[in-house]
Amino acid sequence: MDRFPVVAVATAVLSGLLHVAIVLALFARAAYPTMESAVGIASLAVTAFAFGAIALFVSAYTRLLTPAIGFLTVFVATIYLELTSPLPEWSELNGYVIVEGSTHVASYAGAWYVWLALLLYASVIEFAIRRGYGVGEHRLRNLPELPLSRSTVGWVVALCSGLIGAATTLLVIRVGIRPTFAAVAVFGFAVAVAAVPLLALLSRGLLTPTVLFALVPYFLTVEVFITTDSPVHILLFGPYAVVLAVAWALEALIRSRLRGWDGLDPSV
Repeated sequence: MDRFPVVAVATAVLSGLLHVAIVLALFARAAYPTMESAVGIASLAVTAFAFGAIALFVSAYTRLLTPAIGFLTVFVATIYLELTSPLPEWSELNGYVIVEGSTHVASYAGAWYVWLALLLYASVIEFAIRRGYGVGEHRLRNLPELPLSRSTVGWVVALCSGLIGAATTLLVIRVGIRPTFAAVAVFGFAVAVAAVPLLALLSRGLLTPTVLFALVPYFLTVEVFITTDSPVHILLFGPYAVVLAVAWALEALIRSRLRGWDGLDPSV
């Protein structure tokens, strides 16, 4: 039986607490109304801790780089934007809080589920590439070997794409998609656009759909920090999933006579 991952857990706890401290400090600096409510502070602290702790635990436990680097990149960028932008000005009109100015840290903290879903998804991609193509795989820990069984691939793809779908749906509901039932379509399209590249990579070692998938986190990041009048454009994830499927087919055709990916199951 593996020993209890003391270092990984300690890293996760310390990272989560530090993340909470910095996020709360940024909220207090700009006098966000959230800081006037004990419930608001508690909710912010719990989600900030969970995001920071999970991201760093995965990296510390598996030696995958994506969770830690991705977390730090988004967090440091948020801190930079917050510190270099004018402080927001708060007022109240008819019982509603009115804000003038940018609220980067609030956008960042409120979309914690988007960052977490993307980092976990990226972690699986990093695992597949490093194991399958032998990129520093000797440094990985507590991860299975390739190839994965078909059932395992199915569960991994379903779980990871489901997380992307759920996070995207929560985001568009938060920013006010109209009509609300369109959120169901958003979920389906987001699941599809996330499932195609992951399935192509885990089952066949194909990289083109994974590279093209990079546009998805880009658009989600834009949606978080530069909220548009309507997030209906996220429905374009549906047609884009078809583009990724075409890229899968083209790369498979080109590489049909090539070998080199250790994760390819010869029986497939």
